[in-house]
Amino acid sequence: MRYLTVLSTATLLALATVPGAAIDKNAIHPQQQKEAFNTTEIPRAPLPWGMVNFLHTTDTHGWLDGHANVPSWGADWGDFVSFVMHMKEKALQKKVDLLLIDSGDFHDGGGLSDSTSPKGAVSDSIFENVDYDIVTIGNHGVRTGAEALNIHHNLSRVYGDRFLTSNVDVKANGILEPIGHRYRAFQTRNGLRVVAFGVTVNDPVLRDLRNTEVYSAGWIFQQTWFEEAMKKDADLYLLVGHAPTYASCLDPEKDNPLVCLRDRIRNSTDKPIQLFGGHAHHRNFTCYDEKSSGIESGKYCDTVGWVALNNVSSPAWSGAKALTGDEPRPSKSCPANGQEDIKNTPYLLDRRYLDWNRVTFAYHTVNLEGDAGNPSVPASFDTPLGRKVTDDISKARHLLNLTHFLGCAKKDYCFNCKKVGQDGNIYELLKDALADTVVKKERAHLARVVISNDGTIRDNIYQGPFMTGDAYAIVPFPNHFQYIANMSCHDFRKMTSSLQAKQGVSCIDDGNDNNSPVIHENDHGSRPDSHLELRRMFGGRNFQRATNSYKPAQQNEERKPHSPGYTTHDALGDDGDDTLHSPLIENERYMKLFWANASFPNASRYPPSFDVIFTNYLTKKILDALNKTGAPYTDEDVADYLPRDYTSREVLVDYTARNWGQDRENCPIRRPGDRYPSTGIDYLRTGAE
Repeated sequence: MRYLTVLSTATLLALATVPGAAIDKNAIHPQQQKEAFNTTEIPRAPLPWGMVNFLHTTDTHGWLDGHANVPSWGADWGDFVSFVMHMKEKALQKKVDLLLIDSGDFHDGGGLSDSTSPKGAVSDSIFENVDYDIVTIGNHGVRTGAEALNIHHNLSRVYGDRFLTSNVDVKANGILEPIGHRYRAFQTRNGLRVVAFGVTVNDPVLRDLRNTEVYSAGWIFQQTWFEEAMKKDADLYLLVGHAPTYASCLDPEKDNPLVCLRDRIRNSTDKPIQLFGGHAHHRNFTCYDEKSSGIESGKYCDTVGWVALNNVSSPAWSGAKALTGDEPRPSKSCPANGQEDIKNTPYLLDRRYLDWNRVTFAYHTVNLEGDAGNPSVPASFDTPLGRKVTDDISKARHLLNLTHFLGCAKKDYCFNCKKVGQDGNIYELLKDALADTVVKKERAHLARVVISNDGTIRDNIYQGPFMTGDAYAIVPFPNHFQYIANMSCHDFRKMTSSLQAKQGVSCIDDGNDNNSPVIHENDHGSRPDSHLELRRMFGGRNFQRATNSYKPAQQNEERKPHSPGYTTHDALGDDGDDTLHSPLIENERYMKLFWANASFPNASRYPPSFDVIFTNYLTKKILDALNKTGAPYTDEDVADYLPRDYTSREVLVDYTARNWGQDRENCPIRRPGDRYPSTGIDYLRTGAE
């Protein structure tokens, strides 16, 4: 039995008992969500259809209400539901297969998922309206035993044998048991025989080690159920993983379980293997050999991945022998064993990365109205279920107080499109907010530093209305503030140096001190771990807009520039992005560790001693660094700086409400074609989380 029923009016009314959940008269009334904006940019061409096709999502992290201030990603989950239903109808008409895949991470992001207890109490019920064929869990689903158990009792049971956790267990009544099923063997509507597995990466630093277990690929290979699965008749293997597709497998006991599983299956059969990855928060396609490949499809409901396969050999196939319709067919191949000669390879495929908006969804299903410069979505696109889901999201956002207007962002604040110290850098904004809001009244007159790290922020702030739901998304982790009182400047400098901080420290009693860390122009901090590389950056390529059925812009009209967005290069080339965008400037990585100074008597020099404040997430790292440098600090020197219910999540809420303009009627978003500052444009953060 489900602990939480599917979202209903009664459920939404019950949410009104959540503290602060009363509908706010200052709320912006939802649209699509209603305050969201449609893009004016259309896809470059119809999708290629094969005999078996896939829609893929991953790392949704609760962003089911969409991105109101970003037209390219303005659709909500109800719009996606309508899109899926239309695509399924197209597959039926074509007599081909369409399978829906999700690679996990449902929470720790949007307010819709994180403002309830347990996380996902509302958002999971909304998510379930998509009839996925394979779903797996992500690393964020096992950060606490309670959350893992909630997924086990709810999402897993809704999807039944389609929810796969081949290597993940949770402790239930003192005994470890699989959160979902270990594998699934099934036949598609048209008879294709499929064997599927679902895995996730192990995150021992943040995983609840007492109540969850994530096993290695080596462990999987030793299980009797795996032997049983490999004896099943299969025309195609599906490997769904919350893991990057590009990593290699040198040691099945330690390395990426998704790729290790592919290697093990390839050693046993030459059947096609299709991987669906995630965790790295980017778009990517990887070729392993001529019959195995993998896709990663963005994050935060900004991307729908599309994979089309043709010529999958199956004696049981009952679908179309030849594809009909005007859409293109898969015409690409992965090189055989790393060789470039692919002309004689019969197994064909293609992929596409779709922007998450209604214009894109309608273009590929019911066609658009208007012309290419001003497309509109016809009423026929919205299905009854899709409209209901959108309405449920709207009600939930109001009842959870996610639509309260905090202030107007007059510009974009991005991760890596601005240098350290530049206006528009989101970390510089966070430093201002920390200095302004993290204040203990009785110690406000004392000098203090407030330390944070780059993982605190998970998304950009986009120009336009900034609401409580946005604040949840920007800072999804509610860490409380602790401190060490009156730390000497010299101990602080040695501690931050031990942590390889780049921000300089000049103590006022040093005289001329040349030992402080210096921020170099091109040395702004952390790089991702080697096994969690960021997607490669590609820019400056010349694209031609594809021909389409819409009324073209007149040649004497000024062509609007493409809005900033994904410009993906993957193993199949440069044509994977469904909508053309201008390249992103994302080469200004910020410092991994940084801090804000407040109440300093001398702006350029640090006083002899001051309060050092940090989140509880950093407490152990700071104490370890102090001990490493010989500073005499222990747990007994650490105390709560503010009440524990005031967390890192409240910082931007309070700061923006106090310091940003409150005129929501004159708070425009940035639209496609608007002029962007030459010093930087919107940045899409990538990298595993």
